[in-house]
Formats: sequence, C-alpha cells, structure tokens
Amino acid sequence: MIRRNIAMVLALALVVVAAGCSVDTELGGSKIPNARPDTRITGQPPTLLEASFAVQFNWTGSDPDGRIVGYQWKISDNGVDGISPRDTLTVDPLTGAVLHPWNFTTANDSTFLVLADQSGFPGDTTSPRSFRSHTIFVRAMDDRGAVDPTPAMMSFTATTLVPVARAVYPNLNSQGFMNVPPTVNMSWSGRDPDFDLRVPTQARFVWKPAINDAGNAIRTRNEYNLYYDEVLSFDDPEWSDWIPYAPLDEDRRVAFDNQPNGEYFLFAVQVQDTAGARSVGLGYQQEVAHVKIFANFYRPIVTLSEPFLGTSQSTETLPKEIAGGQPLNFSWSASAEAYNGRIASYRHGWDLISVNDPNDPGWAVPPGTSEQNRFAEERSFQEGLHTFTVRVVDDSGQVTVSTRTLRVVPFVDPAFQQNLMVIDATVDRLVQNWPDQNGAPRNDESYRNPWWRFLEAGTGGVEGLNWERDWRDHTDEVKFSDLVGYKTVLCYAEFNDTAQRMFIDPDSGMRPISGRDRYVWMTPYQQRGGNLFYVGQSSMESYLEGLPNYMTPIVFNTREETFQLNGQSFVVGFGTNERPDGTRVLRGPLQYPYSTAGIAALDWTAPATKYIYNRQNVTRFDRTPECVGLKGLVLDPAFQEYHLIGPGVVADTIWTEPQIDWHDYVDAAADTMKLFGTAFPFNRDEFIDANITSRSTPIVPQECDPDFSPNGLCVQPMFRGIARFDYIREYRWSRGETDWPSSRWTDAEIADDCGPLALDPYGGQIYGTAKTNGRVFGYMSYKMIQDKPNQKADVFWGFDPYRFDHEESRKAIRWVLQYFGLQINQ
Repeated sequence: MIRRNIAMVLALALVVVAAGCSVDTELGGSKIPNARPDTRITGQPPTLLEASFAVQFNWTGSDPDGRIVGYQWKISDNGVDGISPRDTLTVDPLTGAVLHPWNFTTANDSTFLVLADQSGFPGDTTSPRSFRSHTIFVRAMDDRGAVDPTPAMMSFTATTLVPVARAVYPNLNSQGFMNVPPTVNMSWSGRDPDFDLRVPTQARFVWKPAINDAGNAIRTRNEYNLYYDEVLSFDDPEWSDWIPYAPLDEDRRVAFDNQPNGEYFLFAVQVQDTAGARSVGLGYQQEVAHVKIFANFYRPIVTLSEPFLGTSQSTETLPKEIAGGQPLNFSWSASAEAYNGRIASYRHGWDLISVNDPNDPGWAVPPGTSEQNRFAEERSFQEGLHTFTVRVVDDSGQVTVSTRTLRVVPFVDPAFQQNLMVIDATVDRLVQNWPDQNGAPRNDESYRNPWWRFLEAGTGGVEGLNWERDWRDHTDEVKFSDLVGYKTVLCYAEFNDTAQRMFIDPDSGMRPISGRDRYVWMTPYQQRGGNLFYVGQSSMESYLEGLPNYMTPIVFNTREETFQLNGQSFVVGFGTNERPDGTRVLRGPLQYPYSTAGIAALDWTAPATKYIYNRQNVTRFDRTPECVGLKGLVLDPAFQEYHLIGPGVVADTIWTEPQIDWHDYVDAAADTMKLFGTAFPFNRDEFIDANITSRSTPIVPQECDPDFSPNGLCVQPMFRGIARFDYIREYRWSRGETDWPSSRWTDAEIADDCGPLALDPYGGQIYGTAKTNGRVFGYMSYKMIQDKPNQKADVFWGFDPYRFDHEESRKAIRWVLQYFGLQINQ
C-alpha cells in the first residue's frame, strides 16, 4: 500500500515536470515525444538493515534517444514505522513549502552522512546504538531536461554507536561528592567512538540542586542511585541550549557563581554526534558530577620565585638571612587548576601592616592580573627584618597569602672582622677508612681535626685565631651572619651524606633539593664579605643536587640535561628552568660552581657513583683509582711566576702523606712497587674544565675582567695532578725499565686492569699516561674579586690537603692565607 502511494505521488509530481519538457520535430514536421531516461542503483551498503551513518551508493542511467547529463537525488528521514508518503514529497501540496528538494549531481556515486538519532537500536546490550530508517531516491536526467518518472529507490537503516559524555572536575571521587568552591567551574568532555575525529559535535548541560521530591538533599552515591531520576531528565527544560563542542579543553567550561555554602548540586552533561545520536547515560561522577559547596576548602597555589632565594610554594615562617644591599627580584605565579578555578587578582607589597587592609601603604600596586601584578620592582635593603607579601584571590573570593621574611645582615667593616673562621664540613668516618700500617683509620676526626689545629695561635698559626670561637663542626648550623664577621673562611669539605648540615639543612642548607635550587649564601660573602678557601675531595659536589646518575664531565653552560643510553637516563647538565613569566633560562650558569667558583665543567678521578659519558659502567671500572688516582700535586709554573712564589715557600711537588698512603712508599723502599694489587682508595678528587671523554659538548673557560684576572680568565690553575700511573712509570723509567708498562703486561691486560678509558699514549707507549695526569685540581677563582674588601681571589682545591704530605700541605695553606692578607705567627 505504501509503495502504491509513493508511485501515485511521484506520478503527480512528474506531470508538472513533463508539461514543461520540449519536444523534437522531425524534418517531415510530425512530432515525436522525447523518450524518458531510466535509472538503476548499482552499489549499496553491505547490510541495509544495519548500515553506518556514512553510506555510499552507486547508480547509473540510460536514455534511448539521447544522453544522460546528470542525476537528481534525495534521501528521506523516515519515521519509526518506516517511510510514509509525506517522506517522499518534494513540495507540500497544501502549503507549497519545499519538503524534500531534489539535489543535482553529475557523479555516479556519493557518500552520504545521514541521521541516526533514534535511541534504542533493537538487540543492543553492551554497546548502545542509535538508528534511523532512510530511503534514497535517484533519477537520471537527459540532455533534454527530462527525468526518470520512476526514480530508483532503496531503503536502509543507518546506525551509530552512542557518543559518551563526561562531566569533568579535578579528582572526581566515584564513591562520593566532591567539595567545590562557591564559584564552581565545571567542564566536560566527550567521545564519539565511530567518527573519524572521535569527538562529538554538540553539547549541553544542566545544573540543579541535589534535592529529591521529598525535599531532602542527595548526599551520597547510594542516595543518588535511588533518587537521581527525581532530579534529572533529558526532557527537563532547564537544560542549556545545544552548543558547539569546542576543541580546546579550556573552552569547554561553565561557571556557576556564588553558590550557597554547604549545599549539594548535580551537574549533568550530554553530547550529540555527527549523526544526531546523543549520549544516554546519567552515571554517578561520570555524566553527572555530584558536588558540595565548601567555602575556603581550596585556595590558589602560589609559586614565589627569586633568583638568589629560589622558588617555593609555601610561606616560609622562619626568616632567611640575606646580605645587605643584595638586589631582590621577586616574581610569582598562581594556579587554581586543582579545583577548576581561575585567578581573579594578584597584589604584592613590602612590610605590610595588615594584609587585609586594602589601603595599607605597603601595597605596591592595585589588585589585578596585568604584567605589573606578577613582578615586583627590584629592591634592596641594608639591614633589618623585611617581609615580602603576595596576595592572590581566585574567582570564588578565596585568598592565598604567600610571604617571604628576610633578615638583612649588613656587611661588617673589615676593621671589626675576625681573621679566620674554620669550618669542618667533612663527615666523620667511623669505619676503617684510610688505614695506616697499624690499621688506624686516618680518615677520622680523631686524626683529621688535630691536624688542622696547626692554624691555632702560636708559631706557624694564624694571628688572632681562637679555636673555640672560630671553628665550626659539620653538625653545627652555620649562617651568613656567622661568615660576615670574618675576613677569611677556610672550609674543608667532603661530600658524604645528610649529616653535612651546612649544605643539607632544610632551613639554611645550600644544596638543591628535588630540582629546586636554594639560596647559596656563600656567594654574597665572596662578593663583598671576604675570601673563601675551600678544599676537599668531592667538595664542589656539595653544591650539586644529590642524584645517583651523573654522567661526567658535568658541563654547566649548556641546555643539555640528560643523556639516554640503553633505556636509562643520565644527568650531564642542568637544562633550563621556567620562570613564572614563562621565559626559560639556563639553569647550569646559576649553579654555584659556575656562577661563583667560575668553573665551566667538573669531573672526578674514579668515582664509584658516577658514569663516564656514553658509558654504562660506573667510572671506577672504566678508569680505576689505582691508575688515575691523584698521587701528587705540581705547583703550576705560570702560577708560581705570576705570584712570585720563592723557592721553598710552596713545594714544586707535593706527594701523598706516607702515613696515609703508605703502601707505595714501603714498596718503593723494597724496590717492589707495583701498579696492580696495591690498595689506593683515593678516587673522588675533583678536577675542572677538562674533557677526557668522548663527549662533544664544548667546555669554554669563563672570562673575567682582565683588570682583575690573569689573561682575562676567571680561573687560574694552581695545582696540577700527578696520577699514580705516571708516578709509577717515572719510578720504573728512572730504574732503567724504559719500556714499562709494556715490558710487564700486554696492552689488553693494561686496559683491563686500568680500565678501557683510563690511559693515553705517551713516550712511545700505547698506554703511557693517565688521562687525569696534568689536570687542574687546585685553582684561584677571580669571579668574585671586584667588590671584595681586599680584592683577592678565592681559592679552591678539589683534593684533601690532609691526605698529602703534612708539612708541605701546611706550607701551601699558610701561603694562601698570607695571600689573603692574614698574618702568620713567627
């Protein structure tokens, strides 16, 4: 019956078309009517009853007395009961309105996107689908404008997977409601599983009090499951209008302002896809978010930064000491993302009387979000207690106040400074470390500390030094205010563990923690307070973050941060840091070894916890301490000449102390000295500005003002190292064994015992010298010299002078102290 009605309607419609057609006239003058074209559908979806919403059809046409110039087509959107006569009408016969216009094409095929917007496709259980029945009509048109009076037609059912909607709020709890601020920013997301872009096209939402028909608040998940249909319905007129689904997350959000504190609400979201299918779920904390208004539960997180003081996300309650006149450049950022909030205003100021007083004279700017609201003008103070405050307000009026209190320590006039502070920053070893011939642990405070007391008043001591007053242990808290009372600070350090309070202390330590650089108060002291004499194996490591995977050499002035090798990540530099304003700066040049000590790169002889560049073995296996370890020190001839060091004042060569490194001296006396099989536990001496690996990153020595530094370089070598391998080689060569070491071992044996990356060619030998030989282990730094009271360079030794010849080491230490201007008692 339906098909007969269709034919009747089409016939009526085509009468109008036929009346307007032209006719051919033969030469003889009699009229012959134009034959009508014929149309056939030749290609269709594989399954007509479960087609996609993107369907492809092919067709063809024929004309007995002309040619086909194109096709007209239309597709009906049928009702639930299938196609009806009205679905086929081009023009409403009663009103004249265009209902289903014909579309023209010259193609023989096309892909159509059709609606599938009726929910509940029969038979679906796990993956719900929407559907709609359609009928396609195609009719050919010939070169006379005539069309097929009986269009080809085919009915099909388009289906699509229902899209999925999600209400979005940070950390939604599937087991219960979420606390939210009074101004609630809700977001949404959606997914269309069977469309190429995988996203819906439209969305809508509704915000309603979570109150059931009895007037009771819905407070739990169980209560929601019982009563949600009393609150939420897809037919509810309170739903928003359909809006385009925005591609960016930040554009899919809506704010509900000033909601009453303590009340419960439901936020539901629904999405619609290309085929008109709509999400059907109202799942708890899925399509529907269950929230409770809780004022002051959340507050913005404020990140406060200053180049010298570091970065912090919390108010520091204890005052931090800084130097008088130190420039302060605070910047900050804030985030309310943890609760989908937005920052409404920033304000900052110094030394406020009341942070809650909007008219306090300490405020620097009015509240706002402009550039001037996120950066403070540079300030400096000469002394006193000063507090910097940042006040941040979010769109719910919730406030975070972040402060940084500073105790400004003025520099002391040199006339009122004590001469020398001595700091023991070496962690005491309570194990058999560096045992002497009698088994006594020489690397223990019972031996080390008495040795350093040669600095006490008396012959050969420093004038005015009072050991009880001027010496600090590694467990003592040392502050900037302690340092500025002295002309010179001598610190003997050795990085070991968290007992090294001067560097590790959570309040006053200087070592970076978890990627956060901390304030190094040694720097302002070296700039304007006095001189630093800093010595010890692994001493400079105390200023680096404690990481287990450093790969050497560490280069400071580079963007590099990590090196990947066989799935492992190694630290080779410090990369960049992002400032609150979004700019990025190199982090390495801000580190103490570069910024204050003036070095460009750092390495160690044979550490057991670091790796050589592009190697996965720890360094001590690639270059063993028995071969590359530091055996002696050579006073650099250029240094000796520059500083006019006379004969005997500082020894040209200083060897290790026989009581500590006794094995080689005993063997030498018996003429049995051997390279392998002798304990040499000294593997962590530091050398600088050298690359003895395959790393290609350039190491560029730092330049300083030539008016204050030799040759315009920041670092002047003082001591160069003699490696143990070279020491034994010279010993053997001096006894006529000039083909040593090849006279005793094959090249493979040498490389195996010394390590494959320990030695270089020398003297005709493939393995004739250690790579660490001749490197700079002690140096003067002119980086901080310009503003010092006495304009003398600081001195750094990457070795422990206590491990070397005691008398010669004392001479060298006294020379440095005299260079600083201290008096040595005669």
